[in-house]
Parts: sequence; structure tokens; C-alpha cells
Amino acid sequence: MSNADFQLSLFGDTALDGNANLFWGELEGEECDAPGALLPAVEPLVIPQTDFRLAGLRGLAQGWKARARDNIEAIKLVATLEREARNATSEEQVQLSRFTGFGAGELANALFPRANEAYRAGWEKLGADLESCTTEAERSALARSTQYAHYTPETVVHAMWDFMMARGFAGGSVLEPGCGTGLFVASRPEKLEGKIAFTGIEMDPLTARIAAKLYPKQWIRAEDFIRAKLSTGYDLAIGNPPFSNRTVSQAEPRDLKGLSLHDWFLARSINALRPNGIAAFVISRHTLDKTDARARTLIHEEAEFLGAVRLPASTMRADAGTDVVVDIVFFRKREIGEMPGDETWLSCVDIEGTNMGDGALRINAWMEAHPEQVLGFHGWASTAFGMDYTCVARDGQDLADALPEALGRIAPALRFPPVADSRIVRPAKETREEGGDLREGSYFMEGGILHQIVGGQGRVVAIRKGEQKEGIFQKHARIIEAMIPVRDATRAVLRAQFENKPFAGLQASLKRAWLNFTRQFGPINHTKTTTRVDAVTGAESETQRRPNLQTFLDDPDVWPVSSIERYDEETDTAEPGPLFADRVIQAPSEPEIHSVHDALAVCLHEAGRVELPIVAELMGQSEEAVTAELGSSIFLEPSRSSNDRPVWVTSDEYLSGAVRTKLAEAREAAARATSQPLKLSSLILYPTANIMVADETNLMQAKRQSFIARIY
Repeated sequence: MSNADFQLSLFGDTALDGNANLFWGELEGEECDAPGALLPAVEPLVIPQTDFRLAGLRGLAQGWKARARDNIEAIKLVATLEREARNATSEEQVQLSRFTGFGAGELANALFPRANEAYRAGWEKLGADLESCTTEAERSALARSTQYAHYTPETVVHAMWDFMMARGFAGGSVLEPGCGTGLFVASRPEKLEGKIAFTGIEMDPLTARIAAKLYPKQWIRAEDFIRAKLSTGYDLAIGNPPFSNRTVSQAEPRDLKGLSLHDWFLARSINALRPNGIAAFVISRHTLDKTDARARTLIHEEAEFLGAVRLPASTMRADAGTDVVVDIVFFRKREIGEMPGDETWLSCVDIEGTNMGDGALRINAWMEAHPEQVLGFHGWASTAFGMDYTCVARDGQDLADALPEALGRIAPALRFPPVADSRIVRPAKETREEGGDLREGSYFMEGGILHQIVGGQGRVVAIRKGEQKEGIFQKHARIIEAMIPVRDATRAVLRAQFENKPFAGLQASLKRAWLNFTRQFGPINHTKTTTRVDAVTGAESETQRRPNLQTFLDDPDVWPVSSIERYDEETDTAEPGPLFADRVIQAPSEPEIHSVHDALAVCLHEAGRVELPIVAELMGQSEEAVTAELGSSIFLEPSRSSNDRPVWVTSDEYLSGAVRTKLAEAREAAARATSQPLKLSSLILYPTANIMVADETNLMQAKRQSFIARIY
């Protein structure tokens, strides 16, 4: 039987003939085993919902291979839990909590090799295990997330919670963007049990699924934080934003466009706080130290900088497998009309006595004024891009003792405001900006009561009773309640087609929901036409009303729902439209990335310029690695670059135009010993021909391709 035959028999009847028995028995065209002897009923395993709580340390395995095994076992376990449609036991939650992602360099390089390359020697079995328990799409998402999947040490997390509790935090709505598996909510103090409503947003689907099993009572949103719709009533925003300098160019609010992804996370989280709400984040030291103060200025317009602690570069090594200088920062969102306070943290200063001939070390002015908040020594370190700043741990210093002491010096008089009466909680169904079931304005049912998403929160819809004048009419409420399953089924079919997943069963569900609605209220597009005759002129005028659609008009999906049926206005009848039987949208084709040059092409298409963080993310490699592999395909533009923000361009762009000037600028920058590789040795200028190419052997090829840059 062809797909067409199957779909015709499946969706052949309409609301007009009333024959819906098809949908309550077996579907024609489906294979079904002959009925056999009945087996004794098996009681399903019922495990109550319990949020995981970490009292001490997770007990992470020693060695990167052991960490990889724990990650893979967690992935297998979450698949089992989903297949069995049950909650995790407390023992299983402990196992899930040991998922640390693949951000550590050893894991990323060993388990996510480049295209057509083998796994690193000794890692073949682990690589095969990872392939066996994940789809290609899941592995691609994990590879992309290796750029960001660096988890915060428990010592730091517990110290941050102690800071909150010492300043009177008693619960409320808590936001963590880029939550990973939710280490911050796992480490919540026992006194806060049942007193916080946690919203965790995580882009990697696998990691979000694990977090959802760890905290079934909390709102884990599997989506991109950049596209997430947020309420502005959070009491606390806390976390560790992704360490990426990728520029955010397409997001709301508009005034944050152009910030690095890392800074954008921080600024957007502060924006979501209520007045006097607190933000507590572990961030890269570059947010405070970089010369470009735009991010700091934007944050300062909305929030008061309370203080910070700078940690040694070695702090993240054991958990994240990386040496990076991080700051723990705290902000308080100002009340409306409150004037900004101390502006010291907006500027940067040189550290005296650190000029080794290439300029002095430069740090945030607040850090320079509060040396006691730096848990180490300022110094130079050799990096892939040359010499750079680092913070070296003091000999014999125990971070478990030094960190709480330093945190205690920050805003000791600060007190959290009283807990708000309402909290930001998970609605009945997942809410996502793209592809989810609910959005701003969406109706949904919870506990048999009609709700609507308003301001990012689910609110009960008032329904008139008796002589009441507030709320919507009861009949309108019944129409909305019957329309909700139609909307959900419509979105489910469209989403499955968009994601190239099976959708025939979803079309059957759509047909059932549509039939249920039309039997009660007629066609979705039911139209009433009223003709009026002007008493003076005798002219006729028509007025049309669509009572079913008008009742549902506040829902953002009203028009997609209205389009699913073929409506005949003359007979006021309808029949199923193409969505009930056919594919109406094609899944977008994912770009195939087999090399770093493919990744560069995708980056140029999406961003319109060379963005090494995007290329690195697509390849699942470091920026240093993709820079080296791209070779002379890209060049650093010294005149537009700074130490904080290098600007790369394609070779086509760089080797054209005023190339004499560019060569002079490159030589001048090289003489200043810039920290970025300039590839100066590969540039050759031909004065007689007025051209500059990447190397001499490509001279003739450049001429043939009109690649020559003429100088005027």
C-alpha cells in the first residue's frame, strides 16, 4: 500500500458524515499482531517526583576516560527513563548528576574527531559506546556544546549560596541561563527546600533532558537562551554563562545586540530580575578587564555593581579541564528612578611594575583598588596567542577557606527583599520561543482550569458566573478549551514535518481533535453574515463575524489553526485541509560540514563575516585549532583589531584594496609584538605588478582568478 493510499483511508471521512469510528479502533493500513492470550497485568513502577539535592561533592571520577564513561552511562540512563516514562530513583539521580559534558579538552579532542578522522588511540571503545547511545544530531549538538560545557566546581557553588543565605535570601524565583545539568539548583541549601521556583535554560537537548530528570518539579527549558522569552520578576539570577566571545547580532532586547555571548548572558539575566533582585555569576575576567566598556556600561545603566572575587587560573582545572581566570561577580538591579552609584568598575588601569617591554598588565580599576579580592598574584602567562594576563594562586592557599572570607567582604549590609507572593513556575506544557507548544498569549489547561501565558507566566483566565461582569463568557471558555487540542496537534504535525520526524500518527490525533471541535461548535471558520438595509438610502451592507476564531483571537496560533480546514462559506461546512494528509512543509536541509572551510562558509552565510567562535563551535574545536587549520584563508586585520577583540577577514577581502597600506600596518603591528599571529611571513608584495598574494607559488593562480589587488 502506498503512502497516498494509507493517507486517503486514514483521513477519508469528514465532520459531515459523522463516521469517526475509524479513529477509535485500529487504523487501516497498520500491521497488527493477532490477539493472543492475555498476560497478567504488570503494575507500573511508580517513583515520586523528587528534586535532586547535592549536600556535598558529586564524587566525580578521577581521569578523563572515567569521566567519559560516567557521561555515557548518564546518556543511556536518561534514555531508559524516558522509554519507561518514569522518574529517576535517588540512586539514578546520583548517576545522572555525574554528567559533566564534554567541554574538557581531553574529552572534546578524543571523542569528537574531525571529519574522516579516527578516534584518538585508546578511546575507540568509548567513541563506539557514545555512537551507540546517541543519534548523529545529538552528537553534533554535544560537539558544538564542547565550547561552552565547563562546569563550576562545587566549592565555588556552595560558597555563592552561603553568600546569598548570609544576606537573607529566603526563596523565590531563581533563573539560571545555560544551566547544564543544574549544579546550582542541586547545591541549594536545605533551608530553601520547597521555597524556590527554579527556571533552568539549556540549549543542548541531551543535557536538558538529564536536568529535567534531576529536577522534575522545576522548569527546565530546552532552548537557546538568546531566543527565550523571559518574565522580569526573578528574585535571583545565578550561574556560569558560556565562555564565548561570539557576537550576538540577532536577539532582543535590541540594546544588547553586538555584545559577546558571554556578556549578553549576564546583561540579559540582570534584565530579567525584579527591582532589588540579585545577580551572582561566575564569569570570564575579560568582562571586567577588557578595554571595550560597552557591556559594563549597559549593565551599569540597570544594576549596581556590588563587588567581585578573582579566582586563580587553576580553579577550574579539575572540573572543567581548563586554566582560565574567572571572577565571581554580584549585581543588584536598581529600582525605577534610583540613581547609579560607584562607577569605578567601568574603567581599567595598568598594573605598576608589570611592563616587560610589551606594555603593562591591564585590569579592572575596581580590582586594582581592592587587591584583597584577588585570590592570587597578577602575572604574565604564555598562551597560544602570545603573552597574556593570568592570576597565579598563592602558595599554601586553601580556596575553601579564602573564598568565603573574600565573599564576606562584599556588600555585608545587603539584604534580600521579602519573597514575592507569586513565583515564576513551569506551565502545564513546555514553553519555548521556537517550536514549543506555548508562547506569550497561548491558552492552556492545567488541573482542569483554563490558563493563559501573560508576561511569561501562566495566569488563570477569569470566567463569568451568574451576574458577574468580569471575565469571559462560559461558552467562549468552552470554545477555547476545545480549540487547544486542535492547536497543539496542528503545531505537533508542523514541528514533526519541520524536524523530518514521522507525522502520520500526529495527523490522526489532529483529525480526532478537529472532529471533536466541529461536532460541538461547527467549523473553526464558522462565519455569520448579517445583512443590513439603510432606512434612508435603501443600500445593503454585510457584516461578518467568525465567533469561533474571534474567541481564540488572543492566542498567537489562531491563524495557523484557522488554515487547517477547507471552509465553504455558502454551506457553512468544512472538510480537512492538506495538513491532515500531506506534508505541507519541508524540513530545512542542515549544512554538511566536513572541514573547517565548510564551517567558515556556513559562518559567512549566517553572520556575514568571519567569526572564529562560530567556526570553532561548528567544528567542535578550539579557536586556536581552527585558526591554524584555516591557514591563509583568513587574515587578522591589525587596523580594526584590539587585544580584546581581534577582527579576522577572508583572504579575498584582505588581499585586495589598499594592500600597500595593509602590508605597512601588518609590519607595524608585528613590530609591536602583538599577541595575535599576523601571518606576515606569507604576505609577498609585488611592486611592479601592484599586487599582494598569500605566497609566491599562488601568484599565477591569483592572476588567473582576477584575485589581483590593484593599488591606486
